[in-house]
Amino acid sequence: MKNKSIIFTVLISLLLIPGYSSVSASDDSSTCLECHDDMPATLAGSPHELGISSHLKSPVKATCEGCHTDWEGHIDDPTTENINTASKLMSAEQAEICGSCHLTPHQAAMTSTDPHARADLGCLSCHKIHDNENSFLTKDDSENYCLSCHKSVAFEFERRSAHPLGSGNIRCVDCHNLSAINDPVLGIGFDWTCQECHSEKSGPFMYEHPVVNSHLVEGGGCIECHEPHGSSNERLLVQPESGLCLQCHGTPPLHMTQHDAIATKYACAACHTEIHGSYESRVFLDPNLPSKFISDCYQSGCHNPFD
Repeated sequence: MKNKSIIFTVLISLLLIPGYSSVSASDDSSTCLECHDDMPATLAGSPHELGISSHLKSPVKATCEGCHTDWEGHIDDPTTENINTASKLMSAEQAEICGSCHLTPHQAAMTSTDPHARADLGCLSCHKIHDNENSFLTKDDSENYCLSCHKSVAFEFERRSAHPLGSGNIRCVDCHNLSAINDPVLGIGFDWTCQECHSEKSGPFMYEHPVVNSHLVEGGGCIECHEPHGSSNERLLVQPESGLCLQCHGTPPLHMTQHDAIATKYACAACHTEIHGSYESRVFLDPNLPSKFISDCYQSGCHNPFD
């Protein structure tokens, strides 16, 4: 009986505590707007449009005090010293405020593993709340605001061969997932990310080039051969001509000894064109090689490139 009495007392106490409802929140924002009447216009059309707007149907209502905490004392003594403005807070404090509504892996990472958080870059380093109608309230609508900090990467996109970031065909977030909590470089998965656009390079092939489908662990994968942002070489290659192949493969001895070493005069990719994988050749030779050049080698019957 005594326990029931205690439980009843606790329940009554909880009922008497003022709750945080959309109605009370709207009232509090109205109080704020007695002085800050220009603020609703800066949030109109955005996900943070104030909950006092009658056309909003979401059960979660954005309010002034939802982001500007410690507002109670500010109402009695309206100074800039006694109310929190997120832009003046540390990254963890910003994440705590935003996390009261945005419970996502990205938000969780901003308080733990995200490299941006470790560099003390907070939510407002990439997002802008007021006067912003961009998707996800990012700083710009192209979502390439990353380059404002990653200057060296911005330079890579200006190289001879580069992914089409400047034309708007791709965005930083197409390859870098901000919700990838366990990935130190926020990569979605280098090989499979590339294959989202370049599926013809991924096979499956009868003869696989192992590096193509290897995951990035200690090297390997697409970025073993290609610079992901841009390169001074053709096709985003990390090295020009045969230098790329020779990182892993030596020149075959017979290439240097037979027929006056004629084979060494050609780049590896002149013959081995199917370097991502082949349906015909275990050494990835061009299917049209017999008619391409040095035709006498094959027409004579001495050599069969697909044996």
